[in-house]
Amino acid sequence: SALTADDVEKQGIIAISDLSDHSPGLVVSDNSSGKTDRSNQVITIRGFTPQSSVSPTTALFIDGVPISSPSGLMSVGSPARVEILRGPQSAYFGRNTFAGAINVVNKEPSEEWAGSVAAAVGSDSYRRLRGDIEGVLVEDILSFRISAEHNKKDGAYDNAAVPGETLGDQETTMANLYLLFKPIEDLTFKLFAFKSEDRDGPAASALISAYDVNNAFDGTTIVQGQSNCTLNNANPYFCGSIPDKADPISYNTELLDSQKSLLENTERRLGGGLIDGYGMGRDTEHAHLVADWDIGDTGFTLSSLSGYNNEVWAIINDIDHYYADPAGFYNYGFLVERETKDYSQEIRLTYLDDGPLSGTFGISYLDAEITSSQTGMFSAFYGDFTPAERNPLSVKGSQTIGVFFGLNYELNEDMNLSFEGRYQEDELYVETGPDSELRDTFKNFLPRLIVDYKVAENTMGYVTFSKGVNPGSFNGVLTAKPQWVVDAAAANGVTLEVEPEEVDNYEIGVKGSAFDNMMNYSASIYYAVWDKQQNQNSLVLQNPDGGLNDTFSALVNTGKVNLYGFEFETNWMVTDSIRLNAALAYNDSEIKSYTNLIYTALTGISDFSGKEQPGISKYSGNLGLQYDGVIGTDYDFYTRADVSYKSGQWSNHANFLKTDAITKVNLRAGIYLEDVEVSAYVTNLFDNDSYTSVADYFAFTPDNAYFNNQSALIAGLPEPRMVGIEVKWSFYE
Repeated sequence: SALTADDVEKQGIIAISDLSDHSPGLVVSDNSSGKTDRSNQVITIRGFTPQSSVSPTTALFIDGVPISSPSGLMSVGSPARVEILRGPQSAYFGRNTFAGAINVVNKEPSEEWAGSVAAAVGSDSYRRLRGDIEGVLVEDILSFRISAEHNKKDGAYDNAAVPGETLGDQETTMANLYLLFKPIEDLTFKLFAFKSEDRDGPAASALISAYDVNNAFDGTTIVQGQSNCTLNNANPYFCGSIPDKADPISYNTELLDSQKSLLENTERRLGGGLIDGYGMGRDTEHAHLVADWDIGDTGFTLSSLSGYNNEVWAIINDIDHYYADPAGFYNYGFLVERETKDYSQEIRLTYLDDGPLSGTFGISYLDAEITSSQTGMFSAFYGDFTPAERNPLSVKGSQTIGVFFGLNYELNEDMNLSFEGRYQEDELYVETGPDSELRDTFKNFLPRLIVDYKVAENTMGYVTFSKGVNPGSFNGVLTAKPQWVVDAAAANGVTLEVEPEEVDNYEIGVKGSAFDNMMNYSASIYYAVWDKQQNQNSLVLQNPDGGLNDTFSALVNTGKVNLYGFEFETNWMVTDSIRLNAALAYNDSEIKSYTNLIYTALTGISDFSGKEQPGISKYSGNLGLQYDGVIGTDYDFYTRADVSYKSGQWSNHANFLKTDAITKVNLRAGIYLEDVEVSAYVTNLFDNDSYTSVADYFAFTPDNAYFNNQSALIAGLPEPRMVGIEVKWSFYE
């Protein structure tokens, strides 16, 4: 499916998370690895829930060129369209398109000078300023567009521990440049580059503990235990729906002097200067060049796609998720720094002519590397934090080479056959020391077969089979751990090497138009078999020597699941003034095999077969209605209402705890006063306060009393109702 430029503007889509409200079957979650902020956004399509933000199942692209950052995806500013491709796209796009892909397509600069300036204000001190200008520098040869934006908002939640401090503050500054160069007829170069900066405060999240957390000095309760059931005859936990948090939301935001010294030490720093306290800082750079040469009248087009990404971020997260005087009781800050850098190159030769045969042949290369560091900043009972030194840097990467083809043959005027394939080699490595590394190569052939048939004048049916592979990985975090941690991890099924995931996807569908092309629609039924599933195990290991426990996450091939569902989408111009768009999705799943010793210890369940995938809404849909009219004879206006629904999501594979369903209503209206557009909007009109996500977690205490099993939840908090107004001035030559 695709959202046009008008859809993006009228539906108020400015961030990757906004896409979820307008795309059934798509979930964007900020709840990952004990963090509920923009540093670890996880994208799920059709129930292919990744268990780690660094092992995604959905890939992101701008103009068909890969981009590593979910937050940077929307830095295009004024896209021509946003495409959401469901199902494996490995044959066409290659690596990490296991469940699907999201591709943002740039709008080419106009042939005339034009531009706009827009300013918006809203609840929670929201403010946004955006401007762009485009024009022709050399007639018929060189044109450009430059855009820049700054947006900022205060968090919607008060930190109960610090009067006047809000949680969830966000600030983004970005700028981009697009050059369209046509030196000769039939040769086109498109250069796009952007830089963005995110500076966020401490995150807003809800820690819901199964046990009371008490101050060791005076016995007062800091976090109230809210368990509503007992699992495995001994483990207080949560069943059914997530209870409302009984305690005020609080968060450590004060650093000890020793912790400040750690930040000031630039040795082995990845995110130096990005943060000076709790919160997140991120700098993202992206550039790509797309060249297309139509080779005379031969029907051949030679294309080159070159890309570069560099993203570095740092975050200090309050890993215990509650406030306790860090100078007097307990504090567990956690510093994470990461740099992601990649280069990509693709060469493609396409043949398209009037005959029945068309096709594509190409080669691609992707070189990606992730460098990261994680350091606990633990302090308790008036002690200084330990460890005193930053953890070693972890480096892992991959070189991916692909050779691909696509053949399309018109069997007759009604039937078409397409066969695509990609041979791909993923060479993975992880550095285990200054002069040592682990390295392995995975080889796969990824086909896709499509048969479509014209069943009526305006209706096409299709059936397709595709195969996808999500590359293997290493649990590189183990290379920096002491031997007792490695041994304990192995006992929990966590090893250094992780095998690739595999999926076979079958789909049948129909696309068409009706009412003199005033309505278009599509519907599909799919069935997918996901094998060698990479699942995240969050381990809290007790030190046998009585020292500090060790906490980390790792991937394990412990699952097989069948996914199936139905999707429908339509856009209908009911009249010249009324436009209706609607979509719905039914995304179901059945776990065939799954192993997780932590959940087994918690619940007593070792056979998870028949359960459903966590982190996905089985039922989802959206409905939009827009009316365009004229006031008098001079001023155009529009009004729009959007309703979205997502059913609850299981917290884990044992299926005993689920979030509540979420229904959101957004309203927007605008009027055009010659060159000025004034619009007003309300998001989350009825202030739905259901948790957006949930993750199993631990109640952190100085005596480590509750680390044997999951003992708490981390729930994602929704954005409350926001009311705002925007004024946009546009000019044209």
